[in-house]
Amino acid sequence: MREHEGVARVTRAESKERTRQRLLEEAQRLFRERGYAATSLEQIAEAAEVTKGAIYGHFASKEDLMLTAMEAAPAPDYATTLGDESRPLRERVAEFSRAVSAEQPGDEAELAVMLEFWAALLRSPDALHRYSARVEGRLRALADPGPDAGTSSTPTMAVQDWAIGQAMLAGLQIYKRLAPGVVTPEVFERAFLLLADLYQEQLGDRREARDRSE
Repeated sequence: MREHEGVARVTRAESKERTRQRLLEEAQRLFRERGYAATSLEQIAEAAEVTKGAIYGHFASKEDLMLTAMEAAPAPDYATTLGDESRPLRERVAEFSRAVSAEQPGDEAELAVMLEFWAALLRSPDALHRYSARVEGRLRALADPGPDAGTSSTPTMAVQDWAIGQAMLAGLQIYKRLAPGVVTPEVFERAFLLLADLYQEQLGDRREARDRSE
């Protein structure tokens, strides 16, 4: 008897997980097709063939559903190219800028969903707090100063450098669509090379400060 109950419990758990994944998949599809704001929980439930009430067994809100989907998605691997210290920084940055200007980070539909979602977050303090923690964690993981960080201020500066780069990339990707005749791949490269020069200048200042303190 206990063996059969154990099998039933596993089956219910698996069924619940399949429902959760189906909700995530249908939500992502509908967000892209209709827009984040225009997609309701009722529509997501209907597409996933569950009741609206069933959604709340898995997610607290539409914002929670979207955040969970984003957290499950793999993050772009920007650090591999930029972190290759066997090559000059400007060479790495130029290669990176060419790559991100050519790629479609999703497409217009995905970018539109993100812009809608960010606007919704500004009206939802709890969801914004959760998303902010995710973004800051990602920036710290990208910065990862390692054992040769130097002064105690270096980790904070490194995170801020990555934050500047990520913010600039987001803005460029938006303006690439708003003004494609102006924001060309060359603009991406110029912008990131300016950031590289600023980073190298800051790094030199930090090394001088460290040398003076030793």
